[in-house]
Amino acid sequence: MAIARPRQWLDGRKTISSLNVLVISDIHANLAALQAVLEAASDVDAIWNLGDTVGYGPRPRECVDTMFDLAFTHPANQVLAGNHDLACLGEIDLAEFNPAAQAAGRWTAHQLGIDHQEYLRNLPAMTISEGYTLAHASPRSPVWEYITNITVATENFAHFDTDACFIGHTHVAMFAALRPGASHAELGQLRDGDVLALSGARFLINPGSVGQPRDRDPRAAYGILDTEGRTLTAHRVDYDIPKTQRQMALANLPDVLMNRLSQGI
Repeated sequence: MAIARPRQWLDGRKTISSLNVLVISDIHANLAALQAVLEAASDVDAIWNLGDTVGYGPRPRECVDTMFDLAFTHPANQVLAGNHDLACLGEIDLAEFNPAAQAAGRWTAHQLGIDHQEYLRNLPAMTISEGYTLAHASPRSPVWEYITNITVATENFAHFDTDACFIGHTHVAMFAALRPGASHAELGQLRDGDVLALSGARFLINPGSVGQPRDRDPRAAYGILDTEGRTLTAHRVDYDIPKTQRQMALANLPDVLMNRLSQGI
């Protein structure tokens, strides 16, 4: 995949950088889904991966290798650590996870080489890039908190200073908007083709999951951020789900993790 360099314009006072950014999260070692997203979104200037590159899925080494390679193609690329990434390194106790996730985590830990482990261990769980906050789970608790309701979303706006924060973790493509003077955020779903204008409010935005969507749409989810136009466009792309399921079966990963891929739950 070739990553284009950013386009620059000079307005007489300053240089304005315009980036088309591929925003992804929760790949979960699903290489077929990741490859489908990268092919569908090949004409981008940067990639922001919000974490959980591994866990659950059958191709952890290959997914880490892919992100490692892409991380050096452009200085605006960002990769975060998620809770499953850290659990596979032993930095989060697997006892905190459900039995299926525990089994997948133990299997994944044995698949990762020393270089893969070192790469994941050095990733941040939260950062700022191009004036946007990036966090795996939430700005208040970057590794673990689930933003699934109005109360939790509203409380999290106090924990970042930028106009927008991108998050993952829930595997649901959605957004929360906090309008000026409002006491509570508004929640909305992001469907394929939706264009979210990032103006008139502050935003928390989840692009959904590449490798294990849970919003009843089994297609791999991603977003394209236009930093100049200040829009986020939601996308879904089909991938070879049976191929990933066969790989999971060969690895003796839990049936529940295989079956949910077909249903997007």
